[in-house]
Amino acid sequence: MLALSACLACGEVARAAEPSPAALPITVVAIRTDDAYDQAGALTQALRSAIKDARGWSVGEGDFSLEVLTLSLQCPDVPDEGCQTRIADHIRSDRYLWGVLRKSDTNVEGSLNLWTRGKPTSSVPVKYSANLTEANDEPLRKIAADAIASLTGGPPMGSLRVRTGAAQASVLIDGKPVGNVQNGEGIFPVTAGPHRVRVKSAGFLDSEASVVVVPVNTTDLALSQMPAEPSQSNWKRIGGFIGLGAGAAFGTVAVISSVQVASIQSDPQYKAYRALFTTEVDDVCAPEQREAVRGDITADTRTADAGIRLCEKTDTFMGLQYVFYPLAVVSAGLGAYLLVTSDSRSGERAGWTVQPSVGLGAGGLDVTYRW
Repeated sequence: MLALSACLACGEVARAAEPSPAALPITVVAIRTDDAYDQAGALTQALRSAIKDARGWSVGEGDFSLEVLTLSLQCPDVPDEGCQTRIADHIRSDRYLWGVLRKSDTNVEGSLNLWTRGKPTSSVPVKYSANLTEANDEPLRKIAADAIASLTGGPPMGSLRVRTGAAQASVLIDGKPVGNVQNGEGIFPVTAGPHRVRVKSAGFLDSEASVVVVPVNTTDLALSQMPAEPSQSNWKRIGGFIGLGAGAAFGTVAVISSVQVASIQSDPQYKAYRALFTTEVDDVCAPEQREAVRGDITADTRTADAGIRLCEKTDTFMGLQYVFYPLAVVSAGLGAYLLVTSDSRSGERAGWTVQPSVGLGAGGLDVTYRW
């Protein structure tokens, strides 16, 4: 009895925030010990703080001691499954945390356990230095936080039922795609707590809202999607780009032709052909000059034939220049005119846009004006 009184006297009372609909309560039962009272009391308080800081969990009401509960319910010091259920019924809790701690040389060690109604008890071992006797010691806070994360497996899960104005839509929760709605409705598993939900569907504007998902249960969210206006193609702008592209292509052909003509005139065979004529002849590729050189028996036949072939090639490229240079100028000019006179904002309508969103216990209204 003296040991029991000392154990109860060393325990400090922790007043946690009231459990909310978005957090599941975990009742913390003071850790049992026979020789590490300061350490057990500090770890109990650190566990309560860790639960309060864990998303989706809260500290259940009531201050209980494992030693008192096992004595009053006639359970062994380390309660078995049957006794754990009786403890839960006695403290009226669906989940509670209990543990046993003992000294071992300069350390303390033991185990922490989470009992949950309808599920097997989960356990984690603990072992740390015996000099950690304050709940606010950073190493002890980390030990408690790691233990809670391991025992609970993270935030509790809930379900989110999303209803949309479109028969089919893709759903993104916190920016990540989670699936699609069918026939305007879909249910998605998600961790409890606040989330940002967006729905996207063809023919409708995106709709977005915030929601707080309740653990275990299903939270409803209705998102109103407004039909999107059909996009209007800016044909003048499209034609302008096509005109500029065609002008560039025509100009390229014309420049290549000019380069070919220049290369022919610098060709050694053309120069040899040019030497067959007197300096008074300006256009050695004129038809009458070609006929004259063919009939000149004193001219080298091979040089004359090679020169005539180069002249015929020059005629081809000169013709391309006469055609494509004007085409390039006209196309580029027309394209530039269409671009300058086009209005890139013609597809946007000026005026007000109102987009409502409805969530559990909250709503929103996005109002936008475009000019």
